[in-house]
Amino acid sequence: MQKNIFIIAFEDFLSTKFLTLTLAPFFITLIIFSFLIFGAGGELFDILHQLSQNPNSINDPQVKDFVQNYPIIATIAGSYIFHIFAGVLFGILGTGLAILASTAVAVTVVGFFTPIIVDEIHKRHYSNIPKDGGIDILSYFGLMIKTFLKFLAIFIVSIFLYFIPLINLIALNIPFYYLFASLLTLDVGGEVLTKEELQKVLQIRKRELFGSTLILYLISLIPFAGMLLQVYFVSVLAHQFFRMKQSLLVESSEQPFSTRVCHDG
Repeated sequence: MQKNIFIIAFEDFLSTKFLTLTLAPFFITLIIFSFLIFGAGGELFDILHQLSQNPNSINDPQVKDFVQNYPIIATIAGSYIFHIFAGVLFGILGTGLAILASTAVAVTVVGFFTPIIVDEIHKRHYSNIPKDGGIDILSYFGLMIKTFLKFLAIFIVSIFLYFIPLINLIALNIPFYYLFASLLTLDVGGEVLTKEELQKVLQIRKRELFGSTLILYLISLIPFAGMLLQVYFVSVLAHQFFRMKQSLLVESSEQPFSTRVCHDG
């Protein structure tokens, strides 16, 4: 009996390779953005220090005019207490901004790792199943544009529901769930199945995919989960699509036999 796709995907997720794919993009971009943000902040505090020591040492004419016109503000800005307060505030805001920026970049970068993740799962668990999936670039972008247009249509149609208490919590998530599920299905399914197989699966296995993607979407709503579990999401659907492909191959191999039996009868 095969393991549940959520359990086996989590076991894969805990492997060194998948954890590296999960954490490396986030921490690399976090370091870069932190360096940029706090580097700029360091220059700001250097200017404030110069203001408190010797305003005339600043070569910027606009800053000099400001000091002359607003000496009290300049004095406060150059004070030690203000430095502490501004440092704490900048540290909190700067850290938050760095995390948000690195999260957005990391999630985008992880999207490019989908082929690597699918190949690894294929090698580990489904090497007996041919991996001949692939959607040409034009078809892929066509499906993406179609998905985004449907997302916008659902979002606009649901606008009046956003103003109804409680119902708005559900209504607001409907278009975003559709976008999440459609893009994830397209990315992963396009690596495992051919275009024809993917269309067939979306027709006959819609409920199974709905159940899996809904659970993954609900997990993504947990703070930081959507950021750190992108590789896990891809792993879950990769397992599901490989098993669906296996079923399609079994069905196609049995079809000639059943047809021949009926003919002989």
